[in-house]
Amino acid sequence: MYGFLFKKNFCDGWDNLVSVVITNVLFLFSMIGIVVLSAFVTQKLGENTTDLSFYLIQTGIMLLGIFIICIFSLAYGEVAVKIADFNGIHILDFFKKIPGVLKDAALFAILITLVIFISSYCIYFYIFQQQSLLNLFIGVLICWVDLFIILTLQWFVPIRCTFHNGFFKCLKKCLYIFMDNTGFSIFMALHNLLMIAISILPIGFFPSIAGIAIARQNAFRLRLYKYDYLEEHPELKTPRERRQIPWEELIYEDRETLGPRKLRSFLFPWKED
Repeated sequence: MYGFLFKKNFCDGWDNLVSVVITNVLFLFSMIGIVVLSAFVTQKLGENTTDLSFYLIQTGIMLLGIFIICIFSLAYGEVAVKIADFNGIHILDFFKKIPGVLKDAALFAILITLVIFISSYCIYFYIFQQQSLLNLFIGVLICWVDLFIILTLQWFVPIRCTFHNGFFKCLKKCLYIFMDNTGFSIFMALHNLLMIAISILPIGFFPSIAGIAIARQNAFRLRLYKYDYLEEHPELKTPRERRQIPWEELIYEDRETLGPRKLRSFLFPWKED
């Protein structure tokens, strides 16, 4: 199953390379704009405003940056649903999806910002200000809570883009998916980190945020096969029985649809029969 997931992620990204690169370039320039804006505020207002005003402005800029990240993630997540289902896409599909994701993108950005601020303050207070073993333990515990939140919220985009549930219902499903697929959630988090690292070499053009959206959607799509199988087999009740998933059988049709892909088909697709 893991080998098929890697293969499908690469094939889907390559087959939709133009859409992926355009989205990533727009995202890259958006993030550069946020950094430039923050630097401009620091240079022009840093010495002419109170500390409170300066930090509030910088907080607003950070929230704007997170909001933009959420817009790109959710809008291309909608596109990734079609890609994962082997459907064709148009370059303009990403832009058409933006208006429909603004509300959830804003809510998700606010949630992430709150988590960052609360966690940063608590970690600084308990680990660096309060020099005691008990407070150090509390600070480390907060770090583990942050890790739990990260692993859980990584499923928000594919869940929302697949089911279009309400914001809080999507959060509830994120928790369920993580608790029932803890090992796979850790694997996908590491996989996303690897994709971020790979994105550095091509300056963020590929795979970057669009490639990660495709990978997460493919991963979530495979998880849904698991739940379809369990629904068809209610006799599987114990945790051990529920882990015995015949993945090769479940992904057989997808594997046949994707087909064998030779290196020549990526470089010279017009030469394939």
